Amino acid sequence: MLSGLFIVAIKGKWPEQETIDFIKTYKPSGIIIFSYNVPDNIDDLREFIFSLKGKVGYNFFVCVDEEGGRVKRIEPPFELPPARKIGEAFEYGLISEQDIFDLGQKLGSFLAGLGIDVNFAPVVDLFGYNETVIGDRAFSSDPEIVSKIASAFSKGLFSAGVLPVAKHFPGHGLVKEDSHISLPFSDLDEEEIQRHILPFKKLAYDVFGIMTAHIVVKNIDDLPCTLSEKCLRELRTFFPGCIITDDITMGALRDFGDLPYVAFQAFRAGCDAILMCKPDYNLASNLFEEFSKIVKEEIKDKGRIFESAQRIAYLRFKRKYNKERERVK
Repeated sequence: MLSGLFIVAIKGKWPEQETIDFIKTYKPSGIIIFSYNVPDNIDDLREFIFSLKGKVGYNFFVCVDEEGGRVKRIEPPFELPPARKIGEAFEYGLISEQDIFDLGQKLGSFLAGLGIDVNFAPVVDLFGYNETVIGDRAFSSDPEIVSKIASAFSKGLFSAGVLPVAKHFPGHGLVKEDSHISLPFSDLDEEEIQRHILPFKKLAYDVFGIMTAHIVVKNIDDLPCTLSEKCLRELRTFFPGCIITDDITMGALRDFGDLPYVAFQAFRAGCDAILMCKPDYNLASNLFEEFSKIVKEEIKDKGRIFESAQRIAYLRFKRKYNKERERVK
C-alpha cells in the first residue's frame, strides 16, 4: 500500500488506541497537528507527541501550520506577529534579516521542543492581491523583499531543527478567491506570473518542501496547479525537493472526482506528498487503499513511485540529522 505518500490529520489531544492503531496499520509519512489537537497545557502537547511517536514505533514526522498572526495552531510563549507586520518593519528598516533569522530560530526551537519536525511556513504569496485567504499572511507585494524575509526565516527554523515548507506555488496572490471554498482562476500574463513565482525560485535551496495551490493559472494550464503536470513541471525546473499538496479535501478540488482519484491526479502531475486534513480514519483508510489500486493500475513506471518516496524519506533524514547535529553542539 502507498499510504507512505500521505500526511494526515489525527483525532484528539492524546494518543488514543484508535489513533495508534490507525498510524501503525497504514504508516503515513507524517501527521499534521491542528488547534483541536492542542491541550490547554503546552507540556501535555509535548507529552502527546512524544508518546505517540514512541507508541507507534516508526519514523513518521509531525507537521504544523505555524505562521504567526491569524494562522497559528499552538500559542507560543512569545509574540509571533502576522507576516505583513514583519514585512513592514523590514521595509522601513526597523528590523534586519538577522532579526528575522532569530525569530525563525526562536519559533523553530519552540516547535522542535514539542516534537514537531516540519512547519508549513513561510508563506511566500505576494501581498495585496488576495485580501481574504492570504491578506496579512504575506510579507510584502515585492517579490525580492518576500524572498529575503522568507529566506532568513526559513534558515532560522532549520537551524533549530525544524524543516520549512514554502507555500502556495505558484502564488495564491495570483487569484482573489479562497481555494478552501471554490476553485479560483487567474488571467494574469506571463510577466505577472513570474513575479509571483520568483520567491519560490529564490527559496529553492532554503526550504525542504513547497506546497502547491489549488488555483488555475490559465496562462499555464486549465487544471489547478496541484493537478497540473505543466504547472509542476515549471516548479521542478528549479526545485529538487519534496512537492506537497495543499489539503486535498478543500472545496477547490471537489469537482475533480472522489478523493482517491484527486490524490492520484496530484501524484500523476508530480506531487510527492499528499496532504489530507480531515481527521476521519475511515475516510483516510479508504483513500489509501483506493489510491494505491489506481496508482498500481495507471502508473507503469515504478521509478516514479520510488522518486517521491525518496524525496519524502529525505525529509525524514534531514529532520533526524539536523536534530542530532543540534544535540552534539
